[in-house]
Amino acid sequence: MISINLILLLVVLIIISTLCSCYTNIETFDGTSTLLTYYNEHKLFPFRILCDENRKPLEMVALTAFLRTDEDVKRFNEFKENNIKIIGITAYKSFPRPILDNSADNAMNNYFDYIGNIKNWLCCFKDANYYGFTGANNLIDISESDFYDIDESPPVEKKYDLIYSCLADEKDSCSMDGWNAINRNFKLALACLPILINEYKFKVLILGRMNCGLEEKYGNMIEVLDMLPYHEFQEKLKQSRLLFIPNIFDASPRVICEAITKDVPVLMNKNILCGSKYINQETGEFFIDENDLRVSLNNLLKRKDTMSPKKWWKANYSKSTSGKKLRDFLYPEYKEILEHVKEVHLY
Repeated sequence: MISINLILLLVVLIIISTLCSCYTNIETFDGTSTLLTYYNEHKLFPFRILCDENRKPLEMVALTAFLRTDEDVKRFNEFKENNIKIIGITAYKSFPRPILDNSADNAMNNYFDYIGNIKNWLCCFKDANYYGFTGANNLIDISESDFYDIDESPPVEKKYDLIYSCLADEKDSCSMDGWNAINRNFKLALACLPILINEYKFKVLILGRMNCGLEEKYGNMIEVLDMLPYHEFQEKLKQSRLLFIPNIFDASPRVICEAITKDVPVLMNKNILCGSKYINQETGEFFIDENDLRVSLNNLLKRKDTMSPKKWWKANYSKSTSGKKLRDFLYPEYKEILEHVKEVHLY
């Protein structure tokens, strides 16, 4: 006989599985259920399932980046053939515009007509025309990073003046031209470190750039850690006074919102592709490079103790607020799917 403890364990595992994923009932979508279930279970990039406010999957998916393989194209076509609606999200560098920097992503550029094949887009770019969008596309300024609630956990002791994340690239953890190095602007970060550490005496935490000689150069004023599990990284954010974002070729990195929702101000590159909408007098300051860093940092430090990043975020963004905004944007096109839906979320 199966023991009661084993039965209870199985029940708990089923409940956890239901809560941690956007669960798809096999009977929900008839012929399309297998396809949606497969993507829901495997969470295969670059697609994301759309769900309602109760985590029930909708007959909709989002494309968040380039189709890399023939299998990706096949799935895209399968979605269309099964009448599963596809929206686009500008969440990956300059996608859908071909990537122009020197990172390895150049190999992913192709001639697939993303803008022609997808009508409705969550577009975070300031100049949509530059990225190829036309009057035939429906656009709204929503980013994946909009769907955060504020961090309600208790404050923790600050250990770092500034935190910067630039994970190692596969071939060389100290690379200057790998995907992460270019996307997180490691070159500019290195140019700013002497100012931040030698002049401002900042205690700096860097994630990802192990064995690059930084600790030897700056001693105990810098700490370098490898990639951390998500919850540990979030704790490091809370322990930091400022988040450093020298990034340019980044489409609204979620770390910005993870910091703001923890009441951590952001020092951000003014030329970032997406994400500048989050920076104002309550949340942070812009800079361009090492030449104007001092002016920007001084402005930020003068008002840092009176800023309320978390309060500003709560007044303007949340999972529910952004979910309603996305639902209202999509409703005119997909009334038959969204008639009884209050919010739409990405999973």
